[in-house]
Amino acid sequence: MANRPYEDTQTPPDFLIVGGGTAGAVLAARLSESGRHRVLLIEAGIDTPPDQTPADIDDTFPSSTLNPAYFWSGLEATVVKGGQPRPFPQARVMGGGSSIMGMFALRGVPSDFERWSAAGAPGWSWDKAARLYRKIERDPARAAASNGTTPIKRMATDEWPAFVTALREAALARGFPYVDDINEAPGDGFFPMPSSRDDIVRSTSARCYLSAAVRRRPNLTISANTRALRLLFDGRRVIGVEVERDGIVTPLHARRVIVSAGAIHSPALLLRSGIGPAAELSSLGVQPVVDLRGVGRNLQNHAYQFFALTLPRRKRLALHLRRFAVAGLRASSNLPDCPASDLLLFAIGRVSPRAFGTDVAMVGSALYAPFSRGLVTLAQADPRANPRIDFRMLDDPRDAPRVVMAARLAEQLLRDPAVAASYSEAFLLPPGMALNQFNRPGLAGLALAAGARLALNAPGPLRRLAVRRAIGASMPLAARRGKHEITDDELLATIAPMGHPVGTCAMGDPRNPDTVVDGDYRVGGVEHLYVVDASVMPVIPSANTNLPTLMLAEHAAERILHALERTPQTMLGDV
Repeated sequence: MANRPYEDTQTPPDFLIVGGGTAGAVLAARLSESGRHRVLLIEAGIDTPPDQTPADIDDTFPSSTLNPAYFWSGLEATVVKGGQPRPFPQARVMGGGSSIMGMFALRGVPSDFERWSAAGAPGWSWDKAARLYRKIERDPARAAASNGTTPIKRMATDEWPAFVTALREAALARGFPYVDDINEAPGDGFFPMPSSRDDIVRSTSARCYLSAAVRRRPNLTISANTRALRLLFDGRRVIGVEVERDGIVTPLHARRVIVSAGAIHSPALLLRSGIGPAAELSSLGVQPVVDLRGVGRNLQNHAYQFFALTLPRRKRLALHLRRFAVAGLRASSNLPDCPASDLLLFAIGRVSPRAFGTDVAMVGSALYAPFSRGLVTLAQADPRANPRIDFRMLDDPRDAPRVVMAARLAEQLLRDPAVAASYSEAFLLPPGMALNQFNRPGLAGLALAAGARLALNAPGPLRRLAVRRAIGASMPLAARRGKHEITDDELLATIAPMGHPVGTCAMGDPRNPDTVVDGDYRVGGVEHLYVVDASVMPVIPSANTNLPTLMLAEHAAERILHALERTPQTMLGDV
């Protein structure tokens, strides 16, 4: 039954999963595994079956992040309160973020899950998370067996470009340890970046969980190009979803609905359906079903910035290597009330899938344990209208000093004499999606690539002028002659949000009015509705969010199936 439009005349599925992204693919595979439960997975974007995955998604360099066909159109976000909206890409394709991300495969640190538990999410700990992570990971670097669903690889150190090796030595000289496996030994240190890939293809949730064998299950149906507009109710009991497919709006009924549309679109779907702050919904003409003030609140993300490095010919990543992240450095700010390992630096070996891509590299710095909170709200009641996204980064006074601290650490390492000898210039990039600054589509992109190849290998003055004009970069931080001093304000003006939004349907104690889901992922105040994705994380993990979201989805599947075993008649009652 997989891979074809679902007809509502069929027997209602036991589970209707809204969103085939990182979490949704896991849930579809796990909930259909026993064969006892009928599962319908709907995805607003295209499907990517294992034998028909587009080449740019399979690519072990993240070429897919440059393809607008895989993203929601027109989505924007404000970075700081009162700022102007900027484009904020969110995946709209099977596999979701796992199909378009930079492939960092980080678990986070133990304090992440202590903070989850302290926020009211019951029973979370590092040991619990680590058990679930090991269920996911297929990591050949482990001494113990690692036979999970998702291949993870690290670039061999003898493949590293010279600037990364020099960064490692500079970090070690400053007292940071070298950590072979940062996921098994979390904490501060310099490490090879674990990536969601094998030697040949990217590890997406669509490939790793929705395999050909899974798709052949008679109790699983996958319906792509199917957009959820709003939830359907009988009183306060959810009975299905209204969807749009090929311009036709139709109801899809189900015994249970699991929303897995991500930290932007999951709260938006709940809000459009009348679940959220009642006064705000009424003011937009949305009839409130349940007054749940936490929906759309508690939005968190990582703030980052980049230095771009122009590289001499013999100090670049090998041209044939389709790689992105090479290595990382975790560090602690040691500021009051801030968790350990709250800062991250990361080294990028190439900036484009085109031939000039290895001529430039990047060193990023990021705040990985922010305290600032934003919100997702409706702009209007129209279910096809994009929601408003307001990150409000830097609102909390503890965040800006640590953003600067992370950038200054990157600057300090780049100014190290041995590191500086490995590149020609280092430029602070303006805010935005870094890969988009180096890549353009169509004929303009081909012309840019040809010009970039010439300019990046030109004599110094011409090269510096070309880089500054092409990407709007500042004066070089460091060059063969002199250096440019960067102010704190300049650093703060270049931050951008990563593709890591979380927290907008936060898990917690049901007695807390800001809680949206309980420890079993059930939405408060309604029946037969769950949310399972990064939106339920009460606190953002100190990691890129793909691997934590896979882990959370595995946990949710266990909890939901366990609840079915406890009360099968209640859980699977008539619609």
